[in-house]
This record gives sequence, C-alpha cells and structure tokens, in this order.
Amino acid sequence: MIEKKSKNLVSRRQTLRLLGLAGGTAAVGLAGGIGVPFLSTTRRSSIVNAAAFDCVAKPELTEGPYFVDEKLNRSDIRTDPTTGAVSVGVPLLLQFNISGLNNCAPVPGAYVDIWHCDAAGAYSDISNGAGQANTSGKKYLRGYQVTDSNGEVKFTTIYPGWYTGRAVHIHFKIRLYAGSQKTYEFTSQLFFDDTLSDQVYTQSPYNARGTRNTRNSTDGIYNGGGSQLLLSLTPSGQGYAATFTIALQGISGTTPTPSAPPAVSSAYISGKNLIVTGANFDTEAVVYIDGVKFKKTDNDETNPTTMLIVRKAGKQINEGQTVTIQVMNSDKTLSEGFQFTRSVG
Repeated sequence: MIEKKSKNLVSRRQTLRLLGLAGGTAAVGLAGGIGVPFLSTTRRSSIVNAAAFDCVAKPELTEGPYFVDEKLNRSDIRTDPTTGAVSVGVPLLLQFNISGLNNCAPVPGAYVDIWHCDAAGAYSDISNGAGQANTSGKKYLRGYQVTDSNGEVKFTTIYPGWYTGRAVHIHFKIRLYAGSQKTYEFTSQLFFDDTLSDQVYTQSPYNARGTRNTRNSTDGIYNGGGSQLLLSLTPSGQGYAATFTIALQGISGTTPTPSAPPAVSSAYISGKNLIVTGANFDTEAVVYIDGVKFKKTDNDETNPTTMLIVRKAGKQINEGQTVTIQVMNSDKTLSEGFQFTRSVG
C-alpha cells in the first residue's frame, strides 16, 4: 500500500487565492486531470452574509390545534417510527436559515419543529381533531432539528396535502433553551404557491381526493401575513427544495468561529469500505474521491473526529489504482488532496 500526500495538487490556500482573483466558484484541474471542487474565499462566510442580507422578521401565526411535542430529533420526517410506514408524496427538501434580528448573525442551538398533514390531509397523533381521522400513536410528518453554527437546519419531507378550510401549509415552531428552561418561542406557518399546488395535486396520491376548497386568498390565516411566509420552491430530483430565512426579534445571533480545516493522513480498504483517517473531521464531513462526492460517509463511533468510513467506496477502487481523497466539513472547509494507492494482493 502506498500512501502519500500529493505534491502536484494545488493547495487549498493557493487555490482560494487563485479563485479569489477569478471571483467565483470553479473546478480546479489537479494531477492527472482530476477535477476536484474548491470553493472561493467568500463561500465560508456566505451564509453569514446571506443572513444579514435577508435579516427580516416574519409574522407569527397561530399554532393551530394539531401540534404535538413528540420530541423526535430527525431530519427525515416521512417515516412513522411506530410502524415504519413512509408517507407517500412528492419529495420536499426544506431548509431553515435562522438569524437574530439584533445583529443579523446566525442563531445556533435553536430547536426547529415542523409538522403538517399527509397527502390525504391527515395529521398524525390526532384523536379528536375537527374533521381529522383518528391517528393516535402515529408520528409521521413530525420532527425537529437543532440549528448548527450557521443557524441552519434541513428537513426531508413531502409536499403537504390539503384539508377543508385551510390553504396548503406547513407549521413550524422555533424554541431556544438555557439548559432545560425555555427562553424563547416563535410559531408560524409556511405557505405554497397555489398554481404549483394545482400541478402537484394532479399526481398520485394527491389526485385520489377531490378539488380542494380553500386557496391562499380565501384562507383567513394566510391573509394575516402569509404572503411573507410563502415558500419559493425549485425543482430538486423528483420533487422540490426550498430555503426559508427568518430573523428572530429580540435575539442576537453568534458569528461562527472558523474551524480548523480537515486533514487526511492515511487511508485503507476494509471489505467494501474505504477508511479515511486524519484530523478535524466534523459530524457532517463528506469524502470526495477524484472529485466525486460520496454521500455515504459516516464518522467512526469511537474516533469520530479522526476516522471516516466511506460505505461501499472500496468496491470502486481497483487494486493498484491511485485516487485523490479529500474531506469537506459542514462549514465547507476542504482538506488538501491525499493520494491513495490500493495495494495489490
């Protein structure tokens, strides 16, 4: 096995300097013509700058009758943890960017809950809701995430269905704590463009229902400020993605301190997996091999900051083949390239 750092690769600092002159994001050609993504010097602070640019308070709206504090810490809320059943519908990737209105800096450590109905218009864990089916004990389409140092959380869910008397919407709640003591709470709702909802509802399983009877313009809650809470969706895979940015009144955020960049020191194959060792790996670190991102990257439970397990990547590296490995942390810091040659035999 041959393991060494590449002397032919452009260092991250050199690359950032070059890209700074170019003024944008680019793919830099490395040894052997490998294109590995490097980010411009503005990228690491772009989230903070974006928060400042979009540092706008949004209206608080009613919690509604269907909030249940399930305390489900998860990013993918489609599954019912009690049965394993997955809510069917058009996929929706929803990101929140949360800042403090006092200084327009990100708010880390905020608990963000979302909950909404399924494609048939039914909420989970409801026993006697007006017009709602009895779904007691089920916990689909509910969950929370805690904002990271950039004030971000991400959810995977489905495009909500509809029910009588309400426009299409998602509920959300933001809470801050000092220890176990709640210090802040903000509750509101997100809305969807009616034309887009009309298109989505022509698809299965939404089209199993009749025509919805309430649009944004006739929803009394939407008319209380919903136009400021209207999501802008973009196509993503088989569904859509949206980012919602909000500044919390009376709250000061915290500008994230840049972390030490990740560093790769060695690598080896174990079965079907590639094991990458080094330093400064965070819990959302991902591995790039020859410029290709491997999403199935896990931190080793015993050595989370120094060892990464890249699932099934070993199957794609042949004996005697040399590849370039890089690690990117959640704050977009990228390690220098490390050349790894798989041993023969």
